[in-house]
Amino acid sequence: MGEAAAGAVIDPQDEFMHEPTDDPQFNESMYFNFVDGGSGFATLVRIGNRVNEGHAEVTALVYQPGGGAVIHFDRSPITDNNAFDTDGLRVDVRKPLEHLQLTYNGKGHQLERGTDLADPKAALSAAPEVPLELDLAYESLIDLYGLSSGDGAGGGIEGGESTIATGHYQGPCRVHGTITVGDERHAVSGLGFRDHSWGPRRWQGPTYWRWISCMCDEANGFVVWVSRIGDTVPKPHGMVLLDGAFRRIDDANVTSTYGPAPYYPETMRMHMETQAGPVDATGEVFAMVPLRHRREGQVARLGEALVRYELEGREGFGIAEYHDLMIDGVPAGMSEA
Repeated sequence: MGEAAAGAVIDPQDEFMHEPTDDPQFNESMYFNFVDGGSGFATLVRIGNRVNEGHAEVTALVYQPGGGAVIHFDRSPITDNNAFDTDGLRVDVRKPLEHLQLTYNGKGHQLERGTDLADPKAALSAAPEVPLELDLAYESLIDLYGLSSGDGAGGGIEGGESTIATGHYQGPCRVHGTITVGDERHAVSGLGFRDHSWGPRRWQGPTYWRWISCMCDEANGFVVWVSRIGDTVPKPHGMVLLDGAFRRIDDANVTSTYGPAPYYPETMRMHMETQAGPVDATGEVFAMVPLRHRREGQVARLGEALVRYELEGREGFGIAEYHDLMIDGVPAGMSEA
């Protein structure tokens, strides 16, 4: 591996850490998700080093069968950007672009329902802490690829002062390992995505985005990104994998339905244009965990939805991230996507 599926080269060295710029909000992060359709477990893990602000954002989220969730979030003090290794969360590169090992050893708050986090202060103060351990191997299924229309990892996510990455790549993975909650250890095996980005990240910069990921099996899935940044609507990005064939998305449209306040997404329909023709998919949300970032009076909500999909007649699972600036309690992108 090492050559992106669309033909652009991603340097194996990009799997490691990058020299921070002097931007106060410089961020280097890795994100991981996966769903085990057999057991009902799923995870979302992210570590974002904000060395110029002196901390790392650490999130470890486990979706449990039946609607419960275990969540750990902290801003862990850091003094350099030399590794993803703090607050019990560690990422080891076993083979660049092919195999990463993710471990977490700490505690998490046991929530009866993921939506309890709509009021995080109340939810986390009431939820008991339990031991939480993750030991997960992420093995790339295809060559990793840049999210933007630019070449390789060097192309990021547009936006200037509202950017969330200047370097970015991602790809679908085979995932296996163990999840331990309390004294119960579960062997898990599933499919998901991982990404790596670096550059300024301003959570309140974009008006909204929809990052929607799905895997049906090792040869079929998709990921699509649509967004708005102020008056700018960047070109949608992503890929479709059908019968093992990679197709870069040239254009896409996402339409969603929402429940009553607080307006979580319930269903979504994706129309994706590729050079090989159009591809359509639908999704239905069956679990939701709302996360948020607050800065200078603005709130960005990240609705992390666990979704069951249909892709060209195939059933799949994945996580859809609905990021919105909240305006008077209403998601800014609800009328568009």
